[in-house]
Amino acid sequence: MAKFFFRAILWTLMTVGTLSPAGRALAQSETVPYRSALAEAVRTAAQRVLPSVVSIEVVGVSQSAARGQQRSEVARDASSCGVIVDADGYVIASDIVVRRPAASILVVLADETRLAAKVVARDHHRGLVMLRIETDHSLIPLTLPESVQTPVGATVVAVGRYGSDRSPMVSSGILSATGRLEGTMLQSDARVSPSFYGGPLIDLYGNAIGILVPAVADGGAPDDTSWYDSGIAFAVPTPVLQTKLQRLREGTDIRKGLIGIVPKSKDPYAADTELAAVRSRSPAEQAGIQPGDTVKSVAGQPVTMFQEIKQALGPYDAGETIELELERDSQRRNVSVTLAETIPPLQPQRLGVWVAQDAPAAEQSDDEADDATTVPVVVRGVVPGTAAVDKLQPEDEIQKINQTEITDLATLSRLMITAVPDAELTVTIKRQGQTEQVKLTPTSVAGPALPETIKQWADQTTEDQWDVLKLRLPDVGNLAAYVAPKPDQTDSRPGLAMLMLLLPPDQRDPEQALKTWQEVASRHGVVVCAVCSEEDSRWQQNEIDVVSRMATLMSQRVPIAVTAVAAGGALDDASASAADSMVVAIALSDRKNFSGIAVSAKTKPPAVRLRENEPDRSLEILLPIESLDDGPTWLAPLKSAGYPISLGGKIEPSDLLRWVRLLQTI
Repeated sequence: MAKFFFRAILWTLMTVGTLSPAGRALAQSETVPYRSALAEAVRTAAQRVLPSVVSIEVVGVSQSAARGQQRSEVARDASSCGVIVDADGYVIASDIVVRRPAASILVVLADETRLAAKVVARDHHRGLVMLRIETDHSLIPLTLPESVQTPVGATVVAVGRYGSDRSPMVSSGILSATGRLEGTMLQSDARVSPSFYGGPLIDLYGNAIGILVPAVADGGAPDDTSWYDSGIAFAVPTPVLQTKLQRLREGTDIRKGLIGIVPKSKDPYAADTELAAVRSRSPAEQAGIQPGDTVKSVAGQPVTMFQEIKQALGPYDAGETIELELERDSQRRNVSVTLAETIPPLQPQRLGVWVAQDAPAAEQSDDEADDATTVPVVVRGVVPGTAAVDKLQPEDEIQKINQTEITDLATLSRLMITAVPDAELTVTIKRQGQTEQVKLTPTSVAGPALPETIKQWADQTTEDQWDVLKLRLPDVGNLAAYVAPKPDQTDSRPGLAMLMLLLPPDQRDPEQALKTWQEVASRHGVVVCAVCSEEDSRWQQNEIDVVSRMATLMSQRVPIAVTAVAAGGALDDASASAADSMVVAIALSDRKNFSGIAVSAKTKPPAVRLRENEPDRSLEILLPIESLDDGPTWLAPLKSAGYPISLGGKIEPSDLLRWVRLLQTI
């Protein structure tokens, strides 16, 4: 009989531990038949689908591809699974098998017959690939149901094959959730190793409810194979896959459908579906959707928060048309939107103002600003050399941009991040009690030179030198220190910014490293936190979370503008180190804490997924170069993904900190 590996059901034993000795003995005696019955049910269910489960092997991976994947054990070494979905030889597998150039892909049947497979099409949205084999063997396809009734909390089983004899593998758990990862995945706590990827997730009746794929939540890890064997497993729902099969058989690649709407609320779980902006040349713009519209339903599904909009859009792909119900000026209307594969990348624009919602008092956080919808957005300062000069001035209340009402900082920020380059804006302001309109054309955030700082921040001096203090997290070995104002100084220095300075691995004294930053940090109003790697030879990917936690802790200790937090490495190419690669990895993985990064042009690109720059938190990149022609090759994909690149030339510490503080301007 084929070998099976079963996961014990732990919750029964935990419950037993709360009983009296007599009760515990009785419960234990009753647990044995329960576990035996469960094991038999799991075995029977798995046997129903095993004839359709095959192994996938990748042969002849190029050495350069292997080196590029050296940080990912899963992507480098593991075989995986697939399921036969058509007796004519069509096989669905995880697209992990096509992420690296290889000589061939083999499908291995249960009797160990190896067959060359060709790639037919790829579902980039869900991480699947359609393969085809030619064989005289009688193939048994897996039935993909049109609907699934398995409730959350029900026992489910992951099925795979492994080893030279293609032994069946089984891991049981519960169905933890549906609609995960923005409406695309089922989630289970079954522990799945790489050999399960591409295999089916089934219920105890043997019904295939999903196809297992490697995936992680946004910001959860730098690589989507990182959570394998963690008790967090994701699967593509088979009813959704069933609707995509014909397109894949025909050789049509599938990609995520994009709509191009930008929420007004910073919190995707807030009860608010009003739109702050609509992306230029997007499906939403073409359908006539406008800023200020409130989304009431998506594809017939009512929505009350932006996260629900994402969930409702999850099953749909580029080229598919959906219906949206909108509310505009208290009137309901329906629009049809055909989702697109791509939208022109963001080109964030800058008015050139420092604004707040409580002027002239201390600056609020973004969360407070989102709630304070009745508090006006007021200009505090104007950046020299920008569009706002001679147009806007301190104490102006910004009421509208074109027809969009500005009720909070987040709306204004999103409008500028999604603004069309070289397009004139009409800004409605209230100045000295009078409503006026001014017209101006914003400038690009990206540019060949760093803007000058605003008047209120220029050459700030203080009689009390800022302190250098140690910073430690209790459960990590990374040494860190920071230079910041004394508590009684912070009230007089509104709008402080922060630079998380990652040190080269061989630099082990963060307090000493900050000695050269102490005076310039105080002068520019930028808190500087220097962090050492845990080991003296390298930075590691698991330290991404460490730096993010330190940034969060610092924001709790010192009043820092949440949009003015940057991560930095070397200021010149000669000093480039592993710290610079880590800076890029941190910023691309943690979009919650960082708005800018400054690194050497000699930085080696890290092995992390590149996502499009986002309207709700744009990331700006500063390099010490004079021209993009002098930049590294990895700049091109970043620029194509909508990340603005600022060219700093020869950057001194004073230039860097001036740039960090200006991140909070709009």
